[in-house]
Amino acid sequence: HEQLNKRRRGDIYTYSMETRYYSRNGDVGWALLAVSLVRHKDNKPLYFIAQIEDINDLKQSEQENQRLMERITQANDALFQEKERLHITLDSIGEAVVCIDVAMNITFMNPIAEKMSGWRQEEALGAPLLTELRITSGDKGPLLEDIYRADRSRSDMEQEIVLHCHNGGSYDIHYSITPLSTLDGDKIGSVLVIQDVTESRKMLRQLSYSATHDALTHLANRASFEKQLQQRLQTIQESPQHHALVFIDLDRFKAVNDSAGHAAGDALLRELASLMLSMLRSGDLLARLGGDEFGLLLPDCNSDSARFIVTRLINAVNEYHFMWEGRLHRIGASAGITMINGHNCQLTEVMSQADIACYAAKNSGRGRLTVYEPQHALTSSKGMMPLEEQWHMIKNNHLLMLARNVAPPRTPEATSFWLVSLRLWTSEGEVMEERAFRAGLADSALHHALDRRVFHEFFHHAATAVASKGLSVALPLSAAGLYSATLIDELLEQLEHSPLPPRLLHLIIPADVIVKQAQTAAATLRKLRQRGCQVILSHVGRDLQLFNLLTPHIADYLLLDSDLIANVHENLMDEMLTSIIQGHAQHLDIKTLAGPVQNPQVLDTLSRIGVDLIYGDTIAEAQPLDLLLNTSYFAIH
Repeated sequence: HEQLNKRRRGDIYTYSMETRYYSRNGDVGWALLAVSLVRHKDNKPLYFIAQIEDINDLKQSEQENQRLMERITQANDALFQEKERLHITLDSIGEAVVCIDVAMNITFMNPIAEKMSGWRQEEALGAPLLTELRITSGDKGPLLEDIYRADRSRSDMEQEIVLHCHNGGSYDIHYSITPLSTLDGDKIGSVLVIQDVTESRKMLRQLSYSATHDALTHLANRASFEKQLQQRLQTIQESPQHHALVFIDLDRFKAVNDSAGHAAGDALLRELASLMLSMLRSGDLLARLGGDEFGLLLPDCNSDSARFIVTRLINAVNEYHFMWEGRLHRIGASAGITMINGHNCQLTEVMSQADIACYAAKNSGRGRLTVYEPQHALTSSKGMMPLEEQWHMIKNNHLLMLARNVAPPRTPEATSFWLVSLRLWTSEGEVMEERAFRAGLADSALHHALDRRVFHEFFHHAATAVASKGLSVALPLSAAGLYSATLIDELLEQLEHSPLPPRLLHLIIPADVIVKQAQTAAATLRKLRQRGCQVILSHVGRDLQLFNLLTPHIADYLLLDSDLIANVHENLMDEMLTSIIQGHAQHLDIKTLAGPVQNPQVLDTLSRIGVDLIYGDTIAEAQPLDLLLNTSYFAIH
């Protein structure tokens, strides 16, 4: 009405309004109502003309547009919030993030990227990536020219790539680069994520060094020495060269170690290592083989030159004055030399020859050297034990089986199985541990004979009692025994005819069978496991090459080397290496075993690392197997 009154008064000439209406069928729609006033020529109002236009489609479009705008607004708000969250994430992430366009120019850097590169984002925006980020292959290697081609997988820690900071300093890095594309697939740039692996790579180098070097003297260790010697032996047949292998054994070292203490002994070993190293040629290899024994490889060296070099070393050690806490100590050294050529190039043989010659030198008055001669082979190097005596000990002398219970470190009272070690008696009544005795056996037939003796004693005198008590027992089997198909068949035949369930028999086998003869060893190990036996690979330590050859279902347990775990509670590198082995074992679904554990600190460390089983005096002392079988002890499964 107000609009009509205004129109009658002449305030307005027309008006319109949108209104809703009901159709005859009851539907509600929208219409545009336009009203005009018709006047007489004297300006008096005559009548109204009303026009009604259906604008239902228009209103629906407006409503749809409004809803669309609301969705756009919501999407913009969400996009803004997501962008804010992304920036917060990129700013707080622990890795450097750099965005580049298709021309390889920088479009974004997060704070970590700014820190590692030495450039602020404002300075770097629009600049070429490889101009602002100096990335080299190795610390002093060439600059990286193609960021895409040099990309490496996250697991490849050995690829040494270095980022050099603009302000000085550098970072060992690993990086990954991901292309960015539109929905249509058009490339718009890439995102470069850079990870600082300086500490990880440093740790890897330390582990690699630890695996090949003696921790006390920093000389090559036995594993590294044998590996480099083997490399020389593999090429000697193709060359007219001669090499010399030398074993050096210190005289009277035990007296110094016992009277002045282990600290004095360690200091003496370090000083003598430095002394001998200073007297060698640049290409010579000096290693500590263990205890007070050293190995020396003299490449491209004839017999006369080897004698000259070793004589100088022996004289220097014999004349060395070692002062400790005001007291003078004198020691000496004996050495054995064997020559390596195309006719004498088997690792075990040349090692045995050098060992035999070294003992011959010690036996001839100490402080001397001896060059190996064939007649020296009539006796073994360890104690000059005749071969006849070795055979007699294996076949006739007393053999004692000692049992140690193996249990989880957190519940040492819960025995999993019993680990058997051997003691043998010489004809003079002296006791020898199995490991020391086997080290002096140069013939695989001797190893076979000892394995057969062990299995015969066990199956004829112990297997029935072991089965009745439900005990699980682990027996030693030599590498030579594993390689003998005949011996393995004999073992399985005895097992089949015994009352002992195969699952209760564990076999302890040196892990290097996998490294030396992978295919043969793997086939035999699978055969033993298929028959129900459980396999323990022993002496697993610093040679991580083993894990490149291990596959699932090849073994049940890995027995860590005793030297590795002896000081694991106070040696960070040993702890790290043990942790790495534990991780590999878990990945392969193989349990780990460590021992002998002699103190609670080692026990706690192994438990924290996650080692599955341990043995040693911390749990219980070893006892003769026959004594265990005559007690009231029964296994509970």
